[in-house]
Amino acid sequence: MSEQDVQIVDFEEMLRFIESRLASAGTYVKREAIITILQAEEAFLLEKGILQEYSE
Repeated sequence: MSEQDVQIVDFEEMLRFIESRLASAGTYVKREAIITILQAEEAFLLEKGILQEYSE
């Protein structure tokens, strides 16, 4: 069995970070659009086996 690092990311923290980075670049995107993009990215990474769902 191989050892794996598990990293849990706080979704709200990530969302605020992205909003801040976009705003500092002068780009304003609705929060719902960012959430949709993040959900699509998550689905893609899960499908490719890069991410795995974690339950305690």
